[in-house]
Amino acid sequence: MLVALGFGGIARADEAIWRNHMATAAEAAKHGDHAAAVQMYGAALKQAVAFGDTDARVAATHFGLAQAYRGQYDYANAEKNYLRALVLLESVNGTIYEPAVYSRASVLNGLADVYRLQGRYKEAEDYYRRELAIIEKTQGPGHPAVAQALSNNLAELYRVQGRSDEAESVYKRALAILEKAVPETDVRVGLALIDLAEWYQGQQRYAEAEPYYRRGIPIVEKTFPPAHPRVLHLLQDWGLVTQMQGRYKEAEAVYKMMLTLMEKTYGASHPNVGIALNNFVGLYEIQGRQADADAVRKRMLAVSNTSVRAQPYVPYQAPEQGLSQRKR
Repeated sequence: MLVALGFGGIARADEAIWRNHMATAAEAAKHGDHAAAVQMYGAALKQAVAFGDTDARVAATHFGLAQAYRGQYDYANAEKNYLRALVLLESVNGTIYEPAVYSRASVLNGLADVYRLQGRYKEAEDYYRRELAIIEKTQGPGHPAVAQALSNNLAELYRVQGRSDEAESVYKRALAILEKAVPETDVRVGLALIDLAEWYQGQQRYAEAEPYYRRGIPIVEKTFPPAHPRVLHLLQDWGLVTQMQGRYKEAEAVYKMMLTLMEKTYGASHPNVGIALNNFVGLYEIQGRQADADAVRKRMLAVSNTSVRAQPYVPYQAPEQGLSQRKR
């Protein structure tokens, strides 16, 4: 569906060509072929400008081009097209859906991301705040979308700048919003808890990180398949924060949870099990339990040498409705 102004008497055939270019470009981008996406969005733009310079379809096409250029790390062209889309959007009164939800907030977010990726933090913050203001006005200040914008945008921006107090405050505000807006078992609450846990762990504030892992992991665990890389990674982190506090029995219990999951999912002799076993080697050595460490290491090396190929951890991508999305 497309909601836009200024269509006038444009021939349906012209619009069909534009739509086809847009759909082809979106499909290419979805599969990571950003070069093809740029080419097809460029073809769509040539068609769109025939509708009139201020037609909403022109804005939609510039937005698509900006996204494709960003995928190629061509931030200069991405910025130019985001800005053009923003100017056009602010001159018409409507929301465009082509091919997914696209609005002024989307463009502001894209611009802010491009500025952040270039280290232009002041400009990034200005655009993130403009986007946040729109979301708060349209959805309400207590809406989960506000929490997502806070965690994924401002908190991430403050994190990369080392603005520790501000990042912590934003993460806490996002969690507080979600705790009031959705059930306590909602995955978004779990991910917000993990945001804080990982933040504190990164600051080496292990005692503060632990309770958030303790609350967040059971929620997140129910959302993903057994032994999902995200869950395993979180269990490893939880074990580490207890280990770093010298609470070795608790750390061992968490590592055993991780090991049990991996053995149940992959089998006791699968190379992936070696990832979990490696945790015990370090834990036992730090306690001076060298015999235990050597025994585990022997088993770890044995499973690592099997003919089955290990499946390494993959970068985690949060669901769109969730939080914890580290942007590139």
